[in-house]
Amino acid sequence: MSKKIQNYRFNNLFRIFIILFNDLIIINASLYISYYLRLEYFLEFRDIKITAFIVSLIYLAIFFLFNINKQYFRYFSQYSYYLYFKIYLIFGFLFGIFVIFQDQYFIPRSLILIFPSFFFFVLIINRILISKIFEYKSFLNEKKAVVFGFNSSNINSLSSLAKIICFVDDKKINSKRIVNGIRILSTKEFINNNLKLKYNLILIENNNLFNKCRISIRDHIFKNNILVQKISSNKNEIITKSYFDFNYFFKRKNKVTSLGNIYKNKIILITGAGGSIGSNIVFQLIKYNYKKIILLDNSEFNLYQLSNHISDHHRMEFLLKDFSDQNEMKKIFSLYKIDLIFHAAAYKHVPIIENNPFSAIKNNFLDTFEFMKFATYCNVEYFCFISSDKAVRPTNIMGASKRLSELGLKYLNNSFDHKTIFSSVRFGNVINSSGSVMPLFKYKIDNNLPLTLTHKKIIRYFMTIEEAANLVLNTYKISKGGEVFLLDMGEPIKLIDLAKLMIQFSGKKLKENGVGDIELKIIGLRKGEKLYEELLVNEKSLKSKINFIYESLEDQISTKEFEYLLKQIKNCYKSFDKKKLSKILKNKYVNYQRNG
Repeated sequence: MSKKIQNYRFNNLFRIFIILFNDLIIINASLYISYYLRLEYFLEFRDIKITAFIVSLIYLAIFFLFNINKQYFRYFSQYSYYLYFKIYLIFGFLFGIFVIFQDQYFIPRSLILIFPSFFFFVLIINRILISKIFEYKSFLNEKKAVVFGFNSSNINSLSSLAKIICFVDDKKINSKRIVNGIRILSTKEFINNNLKLKYNLILIENNNLFNKCRISIRDHIFKNNILVQKISSNKNEIITKSYFDFNYFFKRKNKVTSLGNIYKNKIILITGAGGSIGSNIVFQLIKYNYKKIILLDNSEFNLYQLSNHISDHHRMEFLLKDFSDQNEMKKIFSLYKIDLIFHAAAYKHVPIIENNPFSAIKNNFLDTFEFMKFATYCNVEYFCFISSDKAVRPTNIMGASKRLSELGLKYLNNSFDHKTIFSSVRFGNVINSSGSVMPLFKYKIDNNLPLTLTHKKIIRYFMTIEEAANLVLNTYKISKGGEVFLLDMGEPIKLIDLAKLMIQFSGKKLKENGVGDIELKIIGLRKGEKLYEELLVNEKSLKSKINFIYESLEDQISTKEFEYLLKQIKNCYKSFDKKKLSKILKNKYVNYQRNG
């Protein structure tokens, strides 16, 4: 027997028990009071216990005959009165027969009328109260919405979604109007009356109108757990979407600064250009002066997607290549005099890399190191390596591979006579990047699937994708060589808080005690996962000339130490020995601490 069927049967039996318990208390209390109404004094209950037992048996027979347990008490209607009147007549008739034909117990004949009448009067009051309690609970849970944007064609459709408290619209033609008893307020009127309006849902059809009010009403939304979602209409159908604005959720400002004219006349190569970071570097660059951008990616789909988002391809080259293919790189570098490289290509999904450690070691370190060396041979002016906060005291191979490349970059910057300036940029979690948890949360919320978290206390640093790309591009202004740059990311954020906010701003409720829309499940830390991430190796940093950008101050690895480490990694890669790899990565500069 399935668990669902077992639960259903248990719940059904429990419901019958509760209803019978309620009704038997009423019937026995009614009998006791009926004796008092007739005699004008209270008897001892033991004097009427046999009568109480008999009337309880009569009621039990009627209870199951009429399937009273299957009635929906929350919907007490005209039909319910008719049903209970029928039960009253049958119960009164059977009780009357019992009173007339028995001669052992003291039962006044007048009780034939008094007791059934009083019992059913109390029973109906009981049922009405139960229905009112359900009605009140329904009223509390009813969706009462404020709609930003007035569209006369979808009023009826919206009314089926929620009870509309008011519309918010700034068009003069709608000023002071009332439609179907619903007021249309201007944004100013809404802000002034916000606290007086009783609503628990915000529907956004016009983003501009909501943006005018959202700062003023933010505290009210969060304090009262008001649901928020975007809507659009297609014919007579209302389509709902999540409202996602990370900065609004956590009351923070975008840390983006102007690039100025630093990329004028520059030929720029971006590896992993079709990925989240790479593509956003492109989107920011195209707003400024540059000579040419070469977009390199080994994913045809990623390049195709990127090309569709860029309208002007005039100074763009979309190349379906792999940065580790040295012959192809020689052709590209001989064809273009590349000035700057932003190396965003990497394997970065922790659980997959834990099962494929040598793929990450090759791509994220060995191939990247060779590519950095190649940049020096080609006299590239600047090479920026995209690292990760997982490189700090790494507990997974992805972080360790990134840390190795940071060390390789410092080694190349300090050990050779070349013209290339190297720097690396260390990120926290980037909102809506391909490796971010947000797209996964959003997919699950949209499909009403449970959200899985590995731990209640897990925290992460977050930055927007615009901030990440801007940080990368700004480092060119200030890098002198060998730095590890990072962004002032503020306080870390609990993933459980982010998950709850994403549920709230999708217009849904967190499921608690079986009530709600989206369930949160804690599944335990995954292999290689930390409870918290760090940005600094030695807890020391230096503020740069640019707001929000810092340089991490770390112990330098010597030339001999790095060359020995590189040799060990190469030998280990040839042997594919995982245990040996873990041992090597515990080197004090990598400081790998395996988790799981």
